Amino acid sequence: MKSNSHLVRRALSAVLVAVVVSSAGCGWLRGKSGYEKSIETRPLEIPPDLDQPAADSSMQIPQATTPRAAAAAPVTGQSFIIADAPESAWRRLGLALDRIEGVTINERAESQSVYDVSYEGESFLVKVAADGDASRISAVDQAGQDVRTGAAGRLLALLKQRLG
Repeated sequence: MKSNSHLVRRALSAVLVAVVVSSAGCGWLRGKSGYEKSIETRPLEIPPDLDQPAADSSMQIPQATTPRAAAAAPVTGQSFIIADAPESAWRRLGLALDRIEGVTINERAESQSVYDVSYEGESFLVKVAADGDASRISAVDQAGQDVRTGAAGRLLALLKQRLG
């Protein structure tokens, strides 16, 4: 019986050694592959010129002028063009008019693309017209004639700063 138990022990030891060797894999037989030192595993490096915001003038926001400052400036308000479709330009124009101090929108006519406004005691229309792929914004009197002086000219100059 002793010989049987001795054979069983040897068989168990052989199986145990085989399990340990097979679970260890090939790592014992081979060295490192070199993958651990590859370039792809290095940390991300940021180029020195990209760690600060751009300092060129293209990213600066122009100073907004108040209506009083625009009134003191020479009156050169003329129609101007913005790169936008007329429908979108009409909505943007309405937002800009709402935000300018002293402007009262008396009536909005989207079908005609005009705003009837009062500014500095004068009433006139500010209209949007298609100009190719862009839109032209201008001020006209009740007779439909372009107005470029007085309150209309100053308002056009303000709108050009905000929309142009």
